[in-house]
Amino acid sequence: MDLKTLLGDAYKDDMTIEDIDKALKGKELVDPSTLPKSVKKEDYDKLASDHAQLKKDLKALKEASETIDEKHARELQEAADLKGQLAKQLAQLRAEKVFAGAGLDEQDYAGILNLVVSEDGDITELNAKNIVSLFAAQKKAAEEAVKAELIKNNPKPGAGISPGTMTKENFDKLPSDQQMEFIKTNPNWKEIIVKE
Repeated sequence: MDLKTLLGDAYKDDMTIEDIDKALKGKELVDPSTLPKSVKKEDYDKLASDHAQLKKDLKALKEASETIDEKHARELQEAADLKGQLAKQLAQLRAEKVFAGAGLDEQDYAGILNLVVSEDGDITELNAKNIVSLFAAQKKAAEEAVKAELIKNNPKPGAGISPGTMTKENFDKLPSDQQMEFIKTNPNWKEIIVKE
């Protein structure tokens, strides 16, 4: 359906949006019987307010009529929850003590602390010790790798310095401190020096 058909006699070629709005004001474009039934906002707000008040009153009645056993059970549950929280805090302190004892700063272990801590302090401490062992093993492996790399990149001593391959000519070329070191480490140095 186009605008001309919809507005009928009220349609004009040069209509503005405001003119169209005025022309549509009095027309019922949707059949009211096809719409679902709705509740007025004021009625809905009143019902919602009454419902909230009834829930509040019901809670107050339940608390007032709670038996001694129910109160006792609730208090026991609250105490158990508090005990669990305190156990977890104590376990966290034990884990922090293990980490600090291993020389780690708080920033080193802060990211994994929640993974280590449980309500059982012994398990938490064991987890922390395992993490520290892992750190130590990785540190040792890294140090050994660096040491191996340094040894690999270190220049090897000259061929004339090792026993059995030292010639008189090479020995004479050595500075006096190296000659003395060679003599000191090789008591039979005269036999070792190979004559050319």
